Amino acid sequence: MTLTKMILSAAVLCGLVATAPLWVAEARSRGPDPRAQGEHPSVVLVMNEDQFKGKWKQFKGDLKKAWGDFTDDDLKQIEGSYEKFKGKVQERYGDRKEEVTRWADEWFKKHDGSNRD
Repeated sequence: MTLTKMILSAAVLCGLVATAPLWVAEARSRGPDPRAQGEHPSVVLVMNEDQFKGKWKQFKGDLKKAWGDFTDDDLKQIEGSYEKFKGKVQERYGDRKEEVTRWADEWFKKHDGSNRD
């Protein structure tokens, strides 16, 4: 048990209410919160622009099956550009864009040539 946790446990047992500064100090010791910088901790991009472009033909078929709001015109406009893909995800699935992005991330993990079993 770390010293901070022992102090927090003792403070709770004693009923002290002045423990908030310790919580803040512990949180600060863990580093900056990625959400404070506009990032979402559960969304991690595993592909780069070249990988996205290289797998585009295979990816777009699965994308349309899984996320039917993408039109053929959308797919022509995206044509292998990850930046354009992100824009269309925002346009078609604004409230679910993290879910779509996570799906795409998982798709690329499954189809990465270096991760084959």
